Amino acid sequence: MRETKKIVLPKSQKIVEIYTYLSQRGYEAIREPFLRDRKISFIEGKGVVEENSKEIEMKAIAEANKANIKYMLYSFDGETGTPDELYDKVINYLGKKDYEFLVEKINETTKEDEEENIKKKLDDQT
Repeated sequence: MRETKKIVLPKSQKIVEIYTYLSQRGYEAIREPFLRDRKISFIEGKGVVEENSKEIEMKAIAEANKANIKYMLYSFDGETGTPDELYDKVINYLGKKDYEFLVEKINETTKEDEEENIKKKLDDQT
């Protein structure tokens, strides 16, 4: 099982437990909205992303953020469940201040995980 850490929300004082890193399933769920409408052309056997693919729909960003939250949640106020169940509990219960705090903490954690992976790849190359 993945390691978790507890976060105490500032307003409600509820405890949310999140994973310390994003799983591959979570990573793929975050990438999917950005890849959905992208196309690659093959020129001389090499894949080239089409120029119009540089635009990103705002809906894709919202979907990716939602996936990041869903796949980082382990428990909410002592209750566990599927990513969808936990996400629904969080968005149905939390006020704006607590929700923004949770999102900030999740983003910090996934950023740390990403930076650690980049550092490991660089270390492996030396």
